[in-house]
Amino acid sequence: MSTREKLLAATVLIFFVCVVVWAVKTTPSEPPPIEKVDPPTVVEYEGNTIVEEKDGQIIWELTCSKMIIDSTTQNIELNDLIWKFHQPELERVWELKAAKGIFYKKDENMHVEGDVVLTNTDGAKMVGDNLDWFGYQKLLTATGNIVVTKADGAELVGDKVSWLIEEEQVMAEGNIVVTNTDGAKLWSDKINWLVKEEKITAEGNVRIHKDDVRAFGDFAYADNDFKHFGLMGNAKILKGVKDN
Repeated sequence: MSTREKLLAATVLIFFVCVVVWAVKTTPSEPPPIEKVDPPTVVEYEGNTIVEEKDGQIIWELTCSKMIIDSTTQNIELNDLIWKFHQPELERVWELKAAKGIFYKKDENMHVEGDVVLTNTDGAKMVGDNLDWFGYQKLLTATGNIVVTKADGAELVGDKVSWLIEEEQVMAEGNIVVTNTDGAKLWSDKINWLVKEEKITAEGNVRIHKDDVRAFGDFAYADNDFKHFGLMGNAKILKGVKDN
């Protein structure tokens, strides 16, 4: 091999070595991580309806102007909601309206607030500031300026009212006032009102006004539109009273 050929071979070898060294130095030790994009945890819908059915019958249906669903918990935030609960065995439908609320998917409970109005097809109505629905117990609990009225005009006012839907039982506490259709009134700290049986028991600072009768006691019971009532515990009855 001539001197020229040896120089050319040495030059090629040096160039090859330089290329290998550059490649080794510039090659990353591990590939760059792939950027991970998490899916959104909430999904928003403008206006929607959810329906729950059992044995081909609608149990409840929920409509709102805006719905936000948490993809992890399946809880649903609601705006301008209308919720209907059906009692086909009684041919009765309940309708709840509120400004906003949240439905908890796991236990089928719901909390609503703002211009709360609850009505049913029998003519009963309840209004208040806040309401909670406990799905498994079929129980409504309302707080804040609560007023419950029957179709015949009888009225209950209180700070907190619980309503067992299927048992048709209303329990209330805190500044209770019950007004009957004939003007008879009952005041107490707590009451238990069996709506279908038209029976009421009351306890704590009980006071009853009916016509010219004023009655006071620790515990009272009344039925048949206050035509019959009784008192227990420090009971006192005044007749012929003409004041208000």
